[in-house]
Amino acid sequence: MNEYRKNVTIVLNFLKERGYAQSTVKNHERFYTLLADDLAAKDITYSPEYGKALLSTLPVPAWLPKSRIENAACISKLDDAYIHGCIINAQASPRKSYSKLSLNSNFENHITRFLRSRENVFTESQIANVKRRCSLFLKCMQSKGRMDPSEITYGDIDSYHEELAHLKRISRVIEESTLHKFLQFLAESGKVPYGLYLRIYALETECSVNLDDFPPDEQSGLIKNSSEGQVRLSPERFLSEGLELIRLHQEAGYVQKYTEASKRAILQLYLFLDYHNLWYDPDMADIWLHSDCVKKRLFKGCSWNTARRIMFMFSDYVTSGSVHFGKKLPRGINGINNIPEWCLTPLLDFAESRRKMKLDENTVKNDIYSILRFCRFIIGEGLSSYGDVNGSHLADFNLADHHGTPEGKNACNNRVKRFLKYLYRKGLNANPSLYMALGCSAAPVETVVVVLTSSEIEEIKTFVGNASTDLEIRDSAVIMLGLEMGMRSSDIASLKLENIDWKNRSILYRQNKTDADVWVPMPVAVGNAIFRYLKQSRPRMAVCRNVFVDFKAPFCGMSRNICYGALKRALPDRDVRGSGFHVTRKTFSTNRLRNGVRPESIADVIGHRDTESLKHYLSLDDERMAACPLSLADLRLEMEGSDAL
Repeated sequence: MNEYRKNVTIVLNFLKERGYAQSTVKNHERFYTLLADDLAAKDITYSPEYGKALLSTLPVPAWLPKSRIENAACISKLDDAYIHGCIINAQASPRKSYSKLSLNSNFENHITRFLRSRENVFTESQIANVKRRCSLFLKCMQSKGRMDPSEITYGDIDSYHEELAHLKRISRVIEESTLHKFLQFLAESGKVPYGLYLRIYALETECSVNLDDFPPDEQSGLIKNSSEGQVRLSPERFLSEGLELIRLHQEAGYVQKYTEASKRAILQLYLFLDYHNLWYDPDMADIWLHSDCVKKRLFKGCSWNTARRIMFMFSDYVTSGSVHFGKKLPRGINGINNIPEWCLTPLLDFAESRRKMKLDENTVKNDIYSILRFCRFIIGEGLSSYGDVNGSHLADFNLADHHGTPEGKNACNNRVKRFLKYLYRKGLNANPSLYMALGCSAAPVETVVVVLTSSEIEEIKTFVGNASTDLEIRDSAVIMLGLEMGMRSSDIASLKLENIDWKNRSILYRQNKTDADVWVPMPVAVGNAIFRYLKQSRPRMAVCRNVFVDFKAPFCGMSRNICYGALKRALPDRDVRGSGFHVTRKTFSTNRLRNGVRPESIADVIGHRDTESLKHYLSLDDERMAACPLSLADLRLEMEGSDAL
């Protein structure tokens, strides 16, 4: 037993020297006494293996204390003494006892003020516990020489958190939750920086990110942009401007979930800045936000997207001096920075030349995405120059590049062909006919025009007549514009309030696709649907001039996807592949032809330059097609068993 007593003495001396509470020391002494009695009764010596077996014994021996965690801590320290001759598996900074320390009157007054502010929140028993926890914290601060809350530092918060580490998790959470509320009260009273209560909350929830957690290159970027950035704000200024931005979002009608998530992002960055004595800069904030450690610990999924949005808004706010709620967050193209310079530069130059042709940005992006597929393929083939591309590479690319539909495959190949022609013109490939090696996956075909059936049209009319919610009323107006006026989804989405001439019952707008001005009479049913939406369902806070706006702040105009969504909600059972909202435009043209309207008039209404495109719809006019059949004799066909017609 001499070795046992020696190792027990090592443990107890360690506890006393490191300032563990007297109750903790007593608990260890009691445990080791009980363990010694157990060893003597069994006439065995202690070993780490016996200690491990003791903890796993079921049922638990009657002599063991009930707290399994405390038992494990006692055995862990004893095992350290046996194996290492010292204690290594213990908290570095246990909670110290401050029972002999009297709290100064200044700290007492702050606790009293805090409890008075919460007297309607806490019960009498809770008040006693809260006072005890706050007193312990301030006694700890006082033992470090802090005589006023303003003298408390981040280091003090971190060390106190370590003192609580030996507690059970539930006890530690209760202690730090109380401390979080107390520090928040002091921060709102201007007694301590906001960062202190944010820090204890971050430690409590294990959602803290320090500078050391970033890779070396990101660390240097954070420090450099913080000290050399063009837009530099102190942590206090950043917090002030950030909270003002959140307030403006709340006034603009943003939902609480969004504003709370945005505020959390602002507070997280402020804490990081203040803790490390860094200054805000947009580039510095961008490095911080996109770092893997921030994504994993602080933001996940939608919360990261919200953080990205509010950081973009904040950068625009501090540089322009005003808030632009409708400003779109620029979205990059995935993978474009992962290709080598020789491959990237011609691609970007080609994209810029397409923009100069006044093409829609989505068209340019589709070009880039398709060419990126081609670039990744030739890089994988080991090529280091566009000049090395030959017909064999294009044939292999055509086989390896898979798409969901023949149309998608053709579209991609045509974009790559266009790029190959550009490479020849720029002298980057010497073969003028190289593009011809990339064929089409399907020959041109004549498709049958798909229109809405009579039953589907009746279902839409029923939907419009029964519309009661804001979304249904908006959907009704959107569908009627397509079905009764033949408008494209892009034109409906961009329709402005001033485009509607209520006096003359007409709509004058410029088509997005053709850039042509179109004047269209507005049927009564369409006018009623739009008027009802404007009167009952369009958000009153919307300042955007678009007719159709989002129901959520900032109440801006919406994309053309609202049109497809509206049709899908009106006809939930319709499932025709490749037939989206454009079917309403086709139905409009077909019905007008069936009603005897001249093709020239229809072309004017839908904004076509000629009637050529309307020929597809003539085949659906069954009654008038039957009136002018071709003779089989003219086609040199004979029907068996009868004379040729």
